[in-house]
Amino acid sequence: MNIKLSFFSLMASMSLCASAISVTTTPGNLASQVGENTGETVLVVKGEINACDFEFIANKMPSLTSLDLSETTIVAYSGNPILLGKTDYKANAIPEYALAGSQIQSIKLPNELQIIGDGAFSSTKLSTIIIPESVKEIGLGAFSNCDELTSVTIPANVGTLGAHAFVDCDKLATINLGVSKINASTFARCKSLNNVSANSLIEIGESAFAGCVSLESFTFAPTIKVIGNSAFQGSGLKSIDFSASESLDSIGAWAFAQCKALTIATMNNNTSKIGEGAFFDDASLVAFNLPASCTAVPNYIFKGNSSIDTTNILNQNIISIGNYALIDMHHVTTFTLPHTLQYIGDNAFEGWTSLTQLNADGISEVPELGESVWNGVEQSNVTLTVSEDMVDSFKSADQWKEFIVNGMSKVENVINEEISNRISAYFAGYDLIVKADSEIKEISIFDSSARQYAIETPNNTEVVINTADWYSPLYIVKVILADNSMATLKVARHN
Repeated sequence: MNIKLSFFSLMASMSLCASAISVTTTPGNLASQVGENTGETVLVVKGEINACDFEFIANKMPSLTSLDLSETTIVAYSGNPILLGKTDYKANAIPEYALAGSQIQSIKLPNELQIIGDGAFSSTKLSTIIIPESVKEIGLGAFSNCDELTSVTIPANVGTLGAHAFVDCDKLATINLGVSKINASTFARCKSLNNVSANSLIEIGESAFAGCVSLESFTFAPTIKVIGNSAFQGSGLKSIDFSASESLDSIGAWAFAQCKALTIATMNNNTSKIGEGAFFDDASLVAFNLPASCTAVPNYIFKGNSSIDTTNILNQNIISIGNYALIDMHHVTTFTLPHTLQYIGDNAFEGWTSLTQLNADGISEVPELGESVWNGVEQSNVTLTVSEDMVDSFKSADQWKEFIVNGMSKVENVINEEISNRISAYFAGYDLIVKADSEIKEISIFDSSARQYAIETPNNTEVVINTADWYSPLYIVKVILADNSMATLKVARHN
């Protein structure tokens, strides 16, 4: 029995050896070295090769599944048209589409390789790939449609990562990125992608991760500056946190649109540009804060997001609200318009069917309106609160006059004057600073409509409260000292 097992093991070993070949060659002579062994499945090449040798592998070795080029050097080629009819090929570069559509399942790349050409390994059977540190450029669609590829490591030296490089790699689950920029559609529709390590990204290109339905989380590096149009559209993201991404300047149009599982988006106040529809049709989104640097609410940004909490959704610097930006938020009963608001676009507040109170008491000029801004809102049942000197202006303005317009009286400056000299309150930017000559027991902060913003129990003589996410230009500060003395002050913020 043991003799038979040994015999069959020997035969299997001989069979395996018969399917492999190792050759040492010079540029353009691989065909003569392989000879009649073109049916082999494993090829180990040593020496120097050029584009002619890649053409031979692609056209004459259809059964090849494993290729070892680790001990080869690719030299330049110039001569008769080959491969795609080109006559010149660079040194240390895998030629464009050299092995596209082949049966290659594994490959060891040359240690001095610098360029992986466009489409070089597209639609192959590669399962894993280790890209040498020497590589500086990965071409357009280089690994696209590699259905068996599961993981890839891209070193930091890669200065150019071509568009569509890994698009439609259905089984690609893990990527380690050292690059600073990801181009358009690089990993689009990688349906299994769920683990991305990218610590030095500066720019994420258009549709880079669009359709990555298994991508539930993504850690945005502090270095990130730009997120392109549709970058994560239709992905599986559940939350977004830009709180540490202080360099983030812009988020492109539709960047996070149709992310059905997205519930929370934490923004950084330095982000000044957000494209239209950036969070369009994110039906599960409930928490969002528009960055303080943004002065415009983009068109369609929250269209389809009827569950979002609107308490702090807009900052106090908003000048314009775009078309359909806040449509169909059926649950909102009370809303405050930023005091800087100058324009509201078409259908922006359409479908706010539960609205009963609209506050505009900080606005000094009636904002211009697009068409059908309040479509579906029962304006005759909604109280619009404005400052006393703006009542007539709102009552005579189209689309505003349909509200119940009420004036808000101004608040007295100081109550309990006997201790007012012991307490001071003022703004330094968005920071409200309250000081007293003895320990402060409690501070309550309201706006002029008596809406409470905060209550603090500092037990200190000085308190700093950040108000960047608050809307009102005027605040009522009620201060109680440790001896229960109390004063109420009116404090204006000028930003």
